[in-house]
Amino acid sequence: MALLDFISKNRLDESIKAFERKGQSKISDEKILDRSGEGIADVFTYAQGFAKYGLHGFFDFYSSYLNRVYESEVAKINNYRIMAEYSEISDVIEDACNEAITTFDDGDYIKLVINDDKLSKNSNVVNNIYREFNELFSNRIDIDNKLWDLFRTYLIDGRVYYERIIKKSNPKAGIYNIKKLPTETMDYDYNPILNKIMGYYQYIGKNIRRPSSLKEAQNRKDIIVFEPEQIGYIDYGIYGKTRQEVMGYLEKCKVAYNQIKLLETAVIIYRLVRAPERFVFKIDTGRMPWDKAIKFVNKIKESFIKKKTYNPNTGEMGHEPEIMSMLENFYIPVNSEGRGSSIDTIGGNAKGFTELDDVYYFNKKLFRALKYPISRVSEMNEGKSPLFGANNANNISRDEIKWARFLERHQNKFTEELRNLFLLHLEFRGLKKEYKLTKNSFKIIMPSPSHYKDSMEQTFREQEFANYAQLSNNPEFSKSYLIKRYLNWTTEDLKENMKGFKLDKKYFPQQNQQNPLGGPPGMGDMENKMDNDDEDNIDIDNDDISNDDREENENTGPGRLIG
Repeated sequence: MALLDFISKNRLDESIKAFERKGQSKISDEKILDRSGEGIADVFTYAQGFAKYGLHGFFDFYSSYLNRVYESEVAKINNYRIMAEYSEISDVIEDACNEAITTFDDGDYIKLVINDDKLSKNSNVVNNIYREFNELFSNRIDIDNKLWDLFRTYLIDGRVYYERIIKKSNPKAGIYNIKKLPTETMDYDYNPILNKIMGYYQYIGKNIRRPSSLKEAQNRKDIIVFEPEQIGYIDYGIYGKTRQEVMGYLEKCKVAYNQIKLLETAVIIYRLVRAPERFVFKIDTGRMPWDKAIKFVNKIKESFIKKKTYNPNTGEMGHEPEIMSMLENFYIPVNSEGRGSSIDTIGGNAKGFTELDDVYYFNKKLFRALKYPISRVSEMNEGKSPLFGANNANNISRDEIKWARFLERHQNKFTEELRNLFLLHLEFRGLKKEYKLTKNSFKIIMPSPSHYKDSMEQTFREQEFANYAQLSNNPEFSKSYLIKRYLNWTTEDLKENMKGFKLDKKYFPQQNQQNPLGGPPGMGDMENKMDNDDEDNIDIDNDDISNDDREENENTGPGRLIG
C-alpha cells in the first residue's frame, strides 16, 4: 500500500516523449486506414460478451478441471507458471532454451549480417554499423546474459515485455539498456482497424480494470503509460477471441497436463488404499445357531480391534482402536480333531506402480503437445520415431527435425525484435537517416539449435566420407577431384595435408612403417608424387592436365578418365 500511496501522490509518467514517432512507418495513420480495407482484424474487441451454454456432467468436469477457461490473462499466466514447475515440462523448457540460445564458433550469441550490396561496399559505413552493434548488445545491454532469460519467459508466459531505456538528458546517445518487465502487470491498447499497438500499460496493483482508451489510461493514477516504441514486445503469435488473449507455448499441453496430474494422484490413492495386506479371520463357531454365531464372531472381532484402556486422570475405562502389528502373535485354540479358527491373509495389489501404461500414454501426449522429440524420452524407447534414410543411430529422426524447425521459428521472432531494437538505436544516433537504413538493410542471426546442428553435420560428414571411400579406389575417378567434390577440400587444404605426410614421417616413423600410405585411400600416390616435386611448386588442379594425358584419355574411349 505504501507504493500505491506514493504513486497517488506522485504521478508516474514513464511515457518518454523522445520515443514519440520513433521507429514508426513514414506512412500516416490516415494512409494506413485507406489501405486497411473494410475488415476488422479483431472483431471481438468491439463485440464483447457471449452466452454461456453447454452440457452438464462430464462437460462441467472437463471445463472445470481439464480445460479450464481462465478468468483473466493474469490467471492464465499464473497457471502457465504452475505448469512450468512440473518436472517434465520444466525439463523440456530448459532443453529448448539451451538449444535455441547457443553460440557461434567464436562465442557470439548473435551476429549482424549486411544485406544491402550497395551499403556493404562502403567500408566506413559498415565499420560504423558493426561498432554500434557491438557497443549496444555487448557493452550496454549485455545480451549474452539476458537472452536466455528472455527466451525462457517467452516460452512460459507466452509473451515477454522489456523496456528500452535511454538517457532522458541525452537521447542522441541511443539505447542505454533494456529491462524485463513483469508480464502479469503489462497490457497494451490495440487498434484492430490499423492492426497496430497504440501504447502500452503497466498496472500498479491488483484487479485493476482495463481502461477503455489510451486517453483514459493517461489520466488514471494506477496505470503507467508507455509510448509504443518504448516497450519491446514478443508474443507467441496465437490469439483467442481478442488480440489481448495470447495463447502461449504451454496452452496446447494444458489438457494433457491436467489429465496426467489427476491420473498420477489417482494412482497414489489407489496404491495407499489397495496395497496393504489384510487378514482374514476364519472363526470356528461349531454348531452354533446363526444368530449366536454372528454374536460370537462380533465378540472375537471386538477383542482384536479394540482394547480396554484406563485413564489415570479421570479414572474412566475406555475402548481405543487396537493397531495390530505385523509381528503380533495370535493364540487360537484347536480341538483334538484339528478343528478351530484360522487366520489367512489377502495380499495387497502391488501392481499399482508397475502397470502404468495409461500414465505413459498421457505422458506421451504431453510431450507431443510440447513438440518435444519422443526419441529423447527414455520411457518411450519402445515406440521409436521413423528415421530418414537407413536405420542408423546417427540419422536424424523426424521429431528432431520438427523440434529444430520449431526452435528456429521462435529464434526468428527474437532476431526480428533485436533488429527493430538496433534500428531504433541507430535512429536515436542519427545514423538511420544518414545512411538511409531500413529493415532490409541488415539482419541479425542466431546459430541453429545445437543438438540438431551437430547431429546433422555429423551425419553429412559421415555420408561424404562414405561416398569418397566408395569411389576412391575406382581408377575412373581422379583422387583430387573426389577429395574436392565429396570432402569439400580446397587446393590449399590438399597442400597442407601433403606437408603433414612429411611431418608424420619425421615424428611418427614407426606408424608410417606399419601404414606406409599414412592417410585416406588414394593419398599414398599423392605423397609419392610430392617426394619428386618441389614443395613450394605443388599444383594439383584438375585443370592442369598435360597434353599427353589428354591424348591418353581420348585413346581409352569415351567415359574413361585417367586419375
